[in-house]
Amino acid sequence: MIATRARKNGTLFYELHCIACGKVVREQESSTRCPACRQPLSVRYDYNFIRSRLNRYSLRTSPVKALKYLDFYPLLNLDLVVSMNEGGTPLYQCTRLAERLSLRRLYIKNEGANPTGVFKDRGSLVELTKVKEQGAKAVCVASTGNMAASVAAYASMAGVACYVLIPEGTALGKLAQALSYGARLLQVRGTYNDAARLTEEMSVRHGFYLAGDYAFRAEGQKSQAFEIVEQLDWKAPAAVIVPMGCGTNLAAIWKGFKEFYELGLIDRLPRMIGVQADGCAPIVAAFQQGATQVDAVEKPFTVCTALAAGNPLDATKALTALRESGGCGVILTDAEILEAQQRLAHLESIFVEPAGAVPIAALQTLATSGRVRPDETIVCVATGNGLKDPRAALRVLPSPATIEPTMAEVEKFLRLRLYEIRAAAAKDGGRGLFAQIPSQRAVVETVRQELGVKLTAEYAHRVTSLVADFVQKGKTITKADLQYIVENVLKGLSGQALILEVEDFQVTTSLKGKSEAKVWVRFDRDRVQATAMGVGPVDAVVNALKSAAESRGKLFFELVDYQVQINSAGTDASVEASITMKDASNTRVVATGTSPDIIVASVSAFVDGYNVLWSRQKA
Repeated sequence: MIATRARKNGTLFYELHCIACGKVVREQESSTRCPACRQPLSVRYDYNFIRSRLNRYSLRTSPVKALKYLDFYPLLNLDLVVSMNEGGTPLYQCTRLAERLSLRRLYIKNEGANPTGVFKDRGSLVELTKVKEQGAKAVCVASTGNMAASVAAYASMAGVACYVLIPEGTALGKLAQALSYGARLLQVRGTYNDAARLTEEMSVRHGFYLAGDYAFRAEGQKSQAFEIVEQLDWKAPAAVIVPMGCGTNLAAIWKGFKEFYELGLIDRLPRMIGVQADGCAPIVAAFQQGATQVDAVEKPFTVCTALAAGNPLDATKALTALRESGGCGVILTDAEILEAQQRLAHLESIFVEPAGAVPIAALQTLATSGRVRPDETIVCVATGNGLKDPRAALRVLPSPATIEPTMAEVEKFLRLRLYEIRAAAAKDGGRGLFAQIPSQRAVVETVRQELGVKLTAEYAHRVTSLVADFVQKGKTITKADLQYIVENVLKGLSGQALILEVEDFQVTTSLKGKSEAKVWVRFDRDRVQATAMGVGPVDAVVNALKSAAESRGKLFFELVDYQVQINSAGTDASVEASITMKDASNTRVVATGTSPDIIVASVSAFVDGYNVLWSRQKA
């Protein structure tokens, strides 16, 4: 097989060369950086050899899949190919989104349809095949999440051990994927670049194959360009808009278009448009300044964690692609990106992770400035599935109302149009609304204007009471706070007398000792006092509440789960506590509480959950 992948003189039909000094490098020596100057490597082909072997009929008629382009990959032994049937991702024509932007032909290349939900699988096809060709005992990779999942999956297919280093705080969906595929995973208290440095050192010290945004990965990822051409009836689009982290993917797609052009398969080349988030935009900044090198971003911070590469390895390749193609770069805010993520889902039913929504977010700016024209064919590359990072989407989505299982509750939900609650979008969620305790009328009008909800008298009273609690704690009510308060009220028990109410509590705690809590509650209008210890203040006060409830009530229950979420930055941020409780008949309820105080939020959640369970028992 190896002989069939070489030229007649026995030499390879490709070579690795340094993009800076031009040094030709043997892949056994390095396939990542130039040994001489440490700059990135690229693969250069003998296109006459590829042209002589190319079956154009098969290329045009066989199904669109990454595997059909094997002639364009630097693979020597096709018996060792590691594939999960990647590629062949849909190219959707987005008519509704195009109408909004006054564009005629707008397409989304949905790379979230790949096996692990991301475009990285195309590169993993080539990289893990090279791992097997070289007989490596293990592969190691640094990642912000997507590549970790992809390399781990393909390493599992290849039967090779996989070590992954990721920055601490990587999106849960990506973390779960990598671990499920069997990756040996380390979280690094630092940035992606810290993880990349350590991974490179690990590969040298232990002889592991170093995977990542390097030359061989780009060769697999360029198949996106091949598929776009095929899916547009063998025509290149006018512009392709791509998110950029390390810059590898944009450079790879440009390389793919150039190869099809070199072989006469298309008669024109597209403009490449690269987009980054303003919390990490070194490549676009360099492009706009006319620089050839980037200034590294020491501490990237963006909702697009997949793009948080502060010192992008392939910045030079990406800058070259932007300039060679006559393209441009765009920088966007996180708020614009999250809004575009929702717009794409609403209008075209395509759910992508924040990084995948970056091209969509750039469209308005590009159309307004004339950098894309209404009559052009435009392709946006949506790089990953939205389920990769669902928490990001939830930042700008309202939490739905919770109702009792009665038709009357359904009718109330429909009558009040509670489904229309608007989320406090990231761009103005911090806007202050109330610094003093407002009147109920002011609360009702503000909720209607800001969130689109018309409150009933009961809901209005409860929302106003919670707003007053926040202000008394010294917290200025922001739009995001108001959203959480309204959501919390809409989830609570309505229209029924409460069996358990808290009058007050006190907690004492220390650095090493247990916490002690005392609570005063009203149980069915009787005043009850209870004291309890706990490992911490929340545990102590919940134990005291349990003791108080159990001293009078005949409801047997247990806590199944407890979670806390902080919804904004700052030590005065609103907290949402969620408690799952079940009774003796295994009836479960999920109750929430919100406050700038974690203990108060937890108390509210406990009381709400207990009252719901009590009402169920008495029903």
